[in-house]
Amino acid sequence: MGTVTCRFDFNQLVLIFSWKNYKPVGLVDQNENEFIGVFANIVWILRQTERELQYRVVGEQTYPNKANRDVTKSPLKEPTINNHVRNLAEVRMKVPEPPEYAIGEELLYPASYYEQLLRIYFRLDVDLEQQYQQWIKCHEHFANSAAKFYAVRQLDQDPVENLFCFICSQNNHIARISDMVEKLCRNYGEKICEYEGTCYYNFPSVAALADTNVEEKLRQLGFGYRAKYIQRSAEKIFHLGDLDWFRQLCQLDYKAAHKELVSLPGIGPKVADCICLMSLGHLQAIPVDTHVFQLAKHYLPALTKSQNVTDRQYVMVADKFREIYGPYAGWAQTVLFCSDLRQFRECSADEERENSSKPKKKLKKKS
Repeated sequence: MGTVTCRFDFNQLVLIFSWKNYKPVGLVDQNENEFIGVFANIVWILRQTERELQYRVVGEQTYPNKANRDVTKSPLKEPTINNHVRNLAEVRMKVPEPPEYAIGEELLYPASYYEQLLRIYFRLDVDLEQQYQQWIKCHEHFANSAAKFYAVRQLDQDPVENLFCFICSQNNHIARISDMVEKLCRNYGEKICEYEGTCYYNFPSVAALADTNVEEKLRQLGFGYRAKYIQRSAEKIFHLGDLDWFRQLCQLDYKAAHKELVSLPGIGPKVADCICLMSLGHLQAIPVDTHVFQLAKHYLPALTKSQNVTDRQYVMVADKFREIYGPYAGWAQTVLFCSDLRQFRECSADEERENSSKPKKKLKKKS
């Protein structure tokens, strides 16, 4: 099992649809700090200790490459950059293709490759404690509400997976979203491995979801109106350049990238901001849902009488967060969201325990 130095709140992974608590077969007790999930074509088991993130790779595919050579016959591969043209798979994988395979090892590549993937995915190169100290100075709401949540990190996810997962999330709850994501992977992705009786798949390509038969099949699988948005968005992205289009979004400024995203079927301002924040490196993006709108009332008291988010108020809230918290405003907002959600859950748990301890009234029988 490898390790990287990390402080991370694993409760966040519950909100990422491709991760689940890991319970080894045959064991009754479950470690709440162990998760199993897929990213970068790898099946990972992650465990958090006080200062380290421990990882184990239980299944993997080779890095998507142009040559597509058999790893069992070729220990070395050609460089990923040839005449300054990058392998576009890097848009999804987030790190360059390794120049060589690990020879005589259990894993396909050297350990440094897996550690680099984790560092990018969890944004471990960002000094989180320094960011917290800056955010505490920005506003008393952060100092009072979120200062103790030191380990909330903004993940850097595959933009293809992120975009289609958020289309699935519309008017939906986490359990059903996770089920839809599994169906997408099982029906249109490639199998990575079977581990402890469960098959794991990578997230499908844009081309696989762009096929004209996808909408009908997804409707049969229970996706409802989301099926149309998934197929038509995939088709449009494919014609715009597929992964090269995503690469260009990373190079555009935030507002230009956001404008491109909302041109897709089924992508509104909030989902576009989620993709910008979580996959394209635009950390100033603020996805404003009803929960974030309630948080914004700490900064914009005039909103206290408002219940629904108008287009004008959406922009006002996002601009206010950026004004206060700067270029990492989206990350600061994520911390506030997680801390507020945690406090809500703790209050709900306390109320449930209190109610369960009260003696129940006996119902009188009617004569």
